[in-house]
Amino acid sequence: FIMTNKYMYFIANWKMYGNLSSLNTLDKVINFSKSKEIKKGRLIYCPPYTLIDAFSKKFSNCQIGIGGQNCHESDIYGAYTGSVNSRMLKNIGAQFVIIGHSENREQGENDKLINLKIKSALDAKLKVIFCIGETLSEKKKAHTILSKQIKIGLNGVRNRSNIFIAYEPIWSIGTGIIPKPKDLLKTVEFIKSKFK
Repeated sequence: FIMTNKYMYFIANWKMYGNLSSLNTLDKVINFSKSKEIKKGRLIYCPPYTLIDAFSKKFSNCQIGIGGQNCHESDIYGAYTGSVNSRMLKNIGAQFVIIGHSENREQGENDKLINLKIKSALDAKLKVIFCIGETLSEKKKAHTILSKQIKIGLNGVRNRSNIFIAYEPIWSIGTGIIPKPKDLLKTVEFIKSKFK
């Protein structure tokens, strides 16, 4: 979930789930996206790479966005077995890409690599969903961690109009620990202050 001055964005990260029969489950979502209930909202689906083209075609007559769940940092084609770059995502209908997700950071993705991915995605004319967040051990110094992630992740990125910041407190994911609204508000205000 991301909120901007204009819209609330609801991002459905499908992770490693779904197949072509999953397309049959999307008709209700398409109808909902056209209803008045979501007038100030936008939906973005980020299915596995194998479904982006099919989802893109399924959503062609509605306002639902399509994104990739990650991309390779190289914006040229090359011998990177199993990888998909931002140009490939754009070519099959993606408009967005998630970069810096906590699960990828946990697998070794660091802020410098994330920076290269962000630049590659922007060069390919994708909108970036840039994930930032702190672990439980980093919670007491959250603002320092978030500042570092933003500073390094966006180093050299001048035009930030196509970047959405997704704050995900890693210590809350799957733990049952829910951040207090006032603490979330403080953190969101802190993140916004980094873009003034």
